[in-house]
Amino acid sequence: MDITCPISAERVNENVVRVIAMMAALITVSCILTGNYWAMVFLAIDFGTRAFTSGQWSSLRMIAHQLSKLFSLPQKMKDLAPKKFAATMGFVFCLLISAVYLLDFPNLAMALSILLIAFALLESVFAICVGCYIYLFIIY
Repeated sequence: MDITCPISAERVNENVVRVIAMMAALITVSCILTGNYWAMVFLAIDFGTRAFTSGQWSSLRMIAHQLSKLFSLPQKMKDLAPKKFAATMGFVFCLLISAVYLLDFPNLAMALSILLIAFALLESVFAICVGCYIYLFIIY
């Protein structure tokens, strides 16, 4: 069975997406280290901005574009649809992490945060989109 992703005609620079994923991982690590999970609300808003709109107002996307230019990362255009699906999953995950932390389940919040970090690092370091695998599981 091959990996199947949602397909669209829209394109996104994969290197920018990978920088965004690294920033999401670093923000989540800071949440664990400081115990301040309010940054998860920021991440949820940013994921939501990229998932449910064009993403032009995403703070992390704006920063990633600037970092991409600063480090002269080449443009590597990819299909936008799987990245939007992954952003939707990130949005839901951040809301879930925030909720369980606010409901006073810090260990569960930490476990979910570690999972989010793992997914973000897979995207950032290895260009492995876990969203594509989850999408495949859902449709089959």
